[in-house]
Amino acid sequence: MRKSALLLLSVVVLASLSLAATITAQETNDNIVDILAEDEDFDSFYDAVIAAGLADSLAAADHTFTVFVPREQDFNQLEAANPGALSFLMADPEGDLASVVHHHVVEGEWTRSEIAEVESLTTVDGEELAITVVDGVPFVDGAEIVTADIAAKNGLIHVIDSVLLPAALTLPAAVDEIEAVETEAPIEAEAAAGTGGPLVPTDAESPTESEVTAGDDFGTIIEVLTENGNFTHFLNALAVTGLTESFEVPANYTIFAPTDAAFEAFNSDNLTENDLKSLLLFHVVADKLTRDQLATDELVPTLSNARPIFVNRVGSKILNLSGAEVVTFNIPASNGIIHAVDAVMIPK
Repeated sequence: MRKSALLLLSVVVLASLSLAATITAQETNDNIVDILAEDEDFDSFYDAVIAAGLADSLAAADHTFTVFVPREQDFNQLEAANPGALSFLMADPEGDLASVVHHHVVEGEWTRSEIAEVESLTTVDGEELAITVVDGVPFVDGAEIVTADIAAKNGLIHVIDSVLLPAALTLPAAVDEIEAVETEAPIEAEAAAGTGGPLVPTDAESPTESEVTAGDDFGTIIEVLTENGNFTHFLNALAVTGLTESFEVPANYTIFAPTDAAFEAFNSDNLTENDLKSLLLFHVVADKLTRDQLATDELVPTLSNARPIFVNRVGSKILNLSGAEVVTFNIPASNGIIHAVDAVMIPK
C-alpha cells in the first residue's frame, strides 16, 4: 500500500514538473515582437516597431537583443511635454521613428544585474545609453527599469518609465519656433504677468502633506506661479517654448521653479528654443512628489531627454537638487506641486 502511494506521488510530481516545463517553454517561446503585441501597455511601442518596419528584425531567431520598452503612460507624457510629437514621428516612420525605436535596442542579452555593472550600453545605432545605479536600481539615460528580465526566445525586455530620445532628434516645436527665438534673448524677453509679490518666507511652515494632497482647492500650476509674482522669467520661458498649456490642464506634475533672482543670475546667451525647452523640462517630473517623497530619493527622472535630477541629502535632510537649493517646498496646485529653487538647474 505504501509503495502504491509513493508511486502515485511520483507520478503526480513528474506530471507537475512536466506541466511546469511546458508552461515555461511556452512563456519563453515568444519572440520580442510577440511579447510586445500581447501586452496592451506596450501598444505604442509595438505600433512604432511595426510602422518603422523593424518587426522582422526584432523577431529574428538568429540575433538576440535587449529592448527597453516604455509604457503607454510614458508615451502620453512625451506627447504632453511635446504636443504633436507622436504624429510628427509617425509621419517619418523609416527616419525619425526608426531612430527612436533603435535608441531602445541593444544587441545581445543584458540582464538587470549585468546592466547595473556597466557605465553605458551601445544601441544598435551606435548611440551611448548612460547607466546609473541608485540603491541597486539601474537607470538607463535617466529612465528607471521598473520591470526587468522579461524573457523572449531571442532576447530580453526591460520596462522603463520614459521614452528615450536620440540626442540628434529635434521635435516639432523646436523646428517651428527656433528662428524667432534666436532673434531675441529668450529669457530676457518681456516678462509674463506678475506683480512681484513675496515668496513664502523660507522660515515659514510649508503646507502639510494633507494640505498639498487637497490640490483641487488651488489654481493650476500656471495660475499659482502667476499669482505669486516671483516666477515671471520662468513663466515667460514656458510661454516662449509653447509649454504653458501643458501645465494648465488636469495632470500630476512636480515643478522645480527657479525664482526670478535665479533666472537673472543665469546666463541665457546663445540658448536656442530647443536648448531652452530641454532645460525647462529638466525642471519637471511627471508625478506629484512632496518634500517628504523627495527626501527618500537620490535620483528623480525628468521630462527632459537628459540625466535625472540628483537629490543631495543627508538622511531626510535635502541639501540641494542638482546644486539648486529649495527656497520653498510644497506649493500646492490643482494639477501638481511646486518647489521654488534658487538656481536654474543644469543637466550634468
